Amino acid sequence: MDSQMDSVTITNGYWYYFNDQDVRITAHGSGYSGKETIYVNDEVVSDKRNLVKMNSCHKFCHLGNDYEVRFKVTSLMKATVECSLYRNNQHLATETKAFLSKENQSVKKQIFMCFLAGLVFGGLFVLFMESFSG
Repeated sequence: MDSQMDSVTITNGYWYYFNDQDVRITAHGSGYSGKETIYVNDEVVSDKRNLVKMNSCHKFCHLGNDYEVRFKVTSLMKATVECSLYRNNQHLATETKAFLSKENQSVKKQIFMCFLAGLVFGGLFVLFMESFSG
C-alpha cells in the first residue's frame, strides 16, 4: 500500500483497503468529482459518480461470492466517510477516514483563515460599494 494513498487529500481522495481470503478489494472515492471506483485485485469491477447522496452502494460478484461495498458520509464538517465491505450479506470490515482529523489541525486553521478573510474582504467590499451608491 502506498503511504501517500493512506491519508485523505483533495487530490488523492479516500482510499480503503480490504482483504477477503486471497481477494484484495480496494475502494476509492474522489475528493472533488464524487467518482467512486471499486477494484478487485487491481481490476475495476464497479464505478459510478455520487455527488448528492450521503451514501452509496456497489454490488459485484467475484468467484461465486456476492460482494457489496458501501460508502457512507458520517460527518460533513470533518468530511468523514465510512466504507464497509460485505460478502454474501455478511459484514466483513469497515474503515473510516476523515479529511479533517485531529492530526490535520492545520487544515482547520486554513479553512478558518479563508472564511475570516472572505468575511473581512466581503465587508470591506460592501462598504466600498455603499460609498459609491449613496
